[in-house]
Amino acid sequence: MLERVGLIDRDLARKVLTELDELQAEYFQSVATRPAPRGSYLAYEDHLRSVIGNEASNLHLGRSRNDINATVLKLKLRTPYQELADELIKLLRLLCGLARENLDTVFPLHTHRQPALPSTFAHHLTAFARALARDLDALLAVHPILNLSCLGAGAGGGTTLPILPELTASLLGFSSPPLNSIDSVASRDLILRLLAACAILGSSLSRIAETLLLWVGDDGLAALPDELVGSSSAMPHKRNPFLLEQVQGKAGAIVGCFVAAVTAMHSTPFTNCVAVGTEATRNVWPGIDHSIGAARLIRLCLSGLTIAKDKASAMLDRSFVNAMETATRLTLGGDLDFRSAHNEVGQLVTMAIDGGAPSLLAIGQHDRVLNSETSPPPDVIARTALAGGGPAPGAVATSLNELESGIERAATVLHDLDAGWNRAREELRSAISSIDEPTPQRTGRGEGAQG
Repeated sequence: MLERVGLIDRDLARKVLTELDELQAEYFQSVATRPAPRGSYLAYEDHLRSVIGNEASNLHLGRSRNDINATVLKLKLRTPYQELADELIKLLRLLCGLARENLDTVFPLHTHRQPALPSTFAHHLTAFARALARDLDALLAVHPILNLSCLGAGAGGGTTLPILPELTASLLGFSSPPLNSIDSVASRDLILRLLAACAILGSSLSRIAETLLLWVGDDGLAALPDELVGSSSAMPHKRNPFLLEQVQGKAGAIVGCFVAAVTAMHSTPFTNCVAVGTEATRNVWPGIDHSIGAARLIRLCLSGLTIAKDKASAMLDRSFVNAMETATRLTLGGDLDFRSAHNEVGQLVTMAIDGGAPSLLAIGQHDRVLNSETSPPPDVIARTALAGGGPAPGAVATSLNELESGIERAATVLHDLDAGWNRAREELRSAISSIDEPTPQRTGRGEGAQG
């Protein structure tokens, strides 16, 4: 860009590009081993001046470490951002696929850690997916900020030089140049929004992990394969689901990263400052890393999880999870209001437990006759609870249809974003190659006008 607008000549541009190729080939060791009392950028500039000449510092025309740092941050964030979004999409696709395979797999819905209502395994998986889909939406909401260039804002006041911020933005794959020079160098709310999305995602993943821990616990509703559990150093019978506990630990660490970042930025002046650009920003890397790890571990556990269908059915049968439906149907019979029916069914449950009866139907005759119509079995309830997003296969399938459409839309957004970055890399290579071409001879006024 500087060469194109005439701020440096083509000969200097060629020398710089040649040296950059050599630095990249040696992984920038020549710069990394130099003293850097004023920071890595000036060490890099000092190296170029020592190799090319003092005029190499003219590369800094129209630039500052402020806008360079803000831009480089966004460039460095692209890969982990894509990796996290891709991992979340993989998890969502797995959940939807497993749900479709288990539309009729009856499973207890717990409240307060107790079996409460008839449900299905697919109903639970779809619930997980809906929450995670919102987390994906929050992550995608960040990409317009990520894709806004800061290069050209300088130290915060822009520049009087005739630079082309639109060109540098385009060649680096950004959607637009800086729109306000102060905002470009002062703001790192990208970091806060990204870490906030990660923290909420971590909360969702930790709750899913806790639910899976409940299922693989004492009741044995589900199991993880041997390769996804750990043994005890002392107790040979143990099968510890430690990966799920790691998810919970990572989720807590993400919150710590967000709190550290927002605290470092709080009450700082609205201009470039180290507290924002360095101290707060450093927390984004472990935050994203923990998020990727937590999502990957949950996906791994879900892919290996097996449901103990017999135990799930047995829990439904012995836990009186059809009691609410029984009270509802007695109310619909017209003899009782719901609260009276609720109280009466509660008394029946107590009688059944005290008498060792396995179900409400086993009590037989009470004040009212219970039968399969007034007290249907749990699997019937699960298959017919259609309204309100219930576990009925048709309702779950409808929810999955909507979810899968949203997942594919998100995948398209990410694909287009990546394609734009790849196109920009090719355009940048082409622009660099053109520097190495012979300098075109200038024609006189009026010559070559058609060209």
